[in-house]
Amino acid sequence: MLQARPQSLWQASSEAGRLTDRWLWSAKTSVALCELANGSGLCAPRETLRGRSVLVKSKDQLPAALALIELDGLARRMVLCPPDLDVTHLPLVMATASVDVVVGDPQRPVDGADFIAYTPRLVPTNVRRCAEEHTEWVLLTSGTTGVPKLVVHTLETLTGAMTGGAALGHDSVWSTFYDMRRYGGLQIFLRAMLGGSSMVLSSDGEPVGDFTA
Repeated sequence: MLQARPQSLWQASSEAGRLTDRWLWSAKTSVALCELANGSGLCAPRETLRGRSVLVKSKDQLPAALALIELDGLARRMVLCPPDLDVTHLPLVMATASVDVVVGDPQRPVDGADFIAYTPRLVPTNVRRCAEEHTEWVLLTSGTTGVPKLVVHTLETLTGAMTGGAALGHDSVWSTFYDMRRYGGLQIFLRAMLGGSSMVLSSDGEPVGDFTA
């Protein structure tokens, strides 16, 4: 039986509409979703990542969020690395997920795989964003009792139970105290993207009072 053509997070977000009025904000910068239509934060050609198993590792949430939008439908697998992952567990996580390339902050490479820097300061690109892969989304459990376990999802399994996301209207702005590289925070991020809204993401070390304001 033939698989249905994959739909990417970018396509689903675009179908929600009004990209020019929707933003992802952090304490340091902001990006309009429409900028992703012809811009990229990847510091390498997009084709470099086609069909590969990618670890997404960044200090702040905004670069990770943008990278997920760019990689879904392009990479074979995306592993979301939470900021508090014990570095001693990283080699095992990468080996288990067959990671062969890391996308992350400039000047913060990771040993054991190719490295491609990602920056939220997007540059123009003529690449047409068309989903070609049924990308796996790999999330890590908290690992409080030892080595974290890897849980495999797809965009469909992560969003299948979401209903009424657009009911709040396109002018709504989402945020959460959960990190979007964990399951709870990721659910809020995906609801905002599929529901046609904007979102505020906290930055590393940002005081809670500043983030709330």
